[in-house]
Amino acid sequence: MITFMPTSRSFTAGKIIANGRFVANVLGSGHETLCREFARGSEHRFEHGIFDATDAGIPRLRDAVAWFEGSICEVVSAGDHNMVLADVTALGVGDGSSGLPLVFLKGGYGSFTVPSLQFDLHGFGEQLRLVDAMTPLMEEYAHEANVECILSTVVRDSVVVLAAANLRPDHGLSSMLGMSFPFAAPLSPALATWSTDEKLKLWTENSRHLIGRVDRPVLEAMRDRVRERGYAVSLGRTMDEAFDVVVVNPETSRAELAALWTQVHEEYTALAESEHWYAEVSSFQVPVFDPEGNAVVELVVSGFGPGASRERFDAITQGAVATAARLTESIGGRMPAGRSEA
Repeated sequence: MITFMPTSRSFTAGKIIANGRFVANVLGSGHETLCREFARGSEHRFEHGIFDATDAGIPRLRDAVAWFEGSICEVVSAGDHNMVLADVTALGVGDGSSGLPLVFLKGGYGSFTVPSLQFDLHGFGEQLRLVDAMTPLMEEYAHEANVECILSTVVRDSVVVLAAANLRPDHGLSSMLGMSFPFAAPLSPALATWSTDEKLKLWTENSRHLIGRVDRPVLEAMRDRVRERGYAVSLGRTMDEAFDVVVVNPETSRAELAALWTQVHEEYTALAESEHWYAEVSSFQVPVFDPEGNAVVELVVSGFGPGASRERFDAITQGAVATAARLTESIGGRMPAGRSEA
């Protein structure tokens, strides 16, 4: 048997109950728009999918993960909802193109992740080789500008530090190389802004899973600034004083990470519109692009603030942008259209 529980005032549910038969489709990860259109009762909701008819003439979604045809046997009143119980009369799977099932959690849509023992060792090795080729140029810039630099990239759903230069003595290379943290908004927006749609969604949904919400207007404004400037900034004291301490500690709990991400988000929101925002920058990140124009590595610059003068800040950002352009060229990458080089 299967069941669904519509509100007692649902017009569509009334029609289904009167008909006595229905098809329930299990949606895939690519069906978010379809789901939203049906949820709000759009007149054009059937235009967002391809539907075939069952032997009973009931429409079913061609690329559903699975589908179940039901014959209603009982309707039970449950407050302001009804519980519709049905016997399964037919069932099947879709054409296999829908991906993993679509899930709804804490106000947003996403999908399951499948744990795997397989790791793309060749791909990660290629990233290491790219970073190794970039390191001398990064070191040259770090010493000339008297700043700290790291090169980091996304590995699965985490940001991993693969190289570092000119770090403060209290850091030391051993405490930074290999350091990883969640690839979750609002951190690492440079890697998210110029990336695939899949990676951008990962960045957004990881934030939802970590802190329980996604402030889309703030994140979109952040990405607009990244596109305009050609680099991303981290604002406030938390990134400078607490971030490394928390993420390096292997005993850091998920709750502590969530508190850190929340604090970083709040400080960015409070300071982003400040007239002297540059004086609040604790670090900034400049993307390095692959041949497809996607951000494959970010050059992270710190050790100059918060509190840097505008002249100092402009000088080091201009140098970093120029260095990132050289790094992109060194690996055969290309700047994406519309990317600022200011």
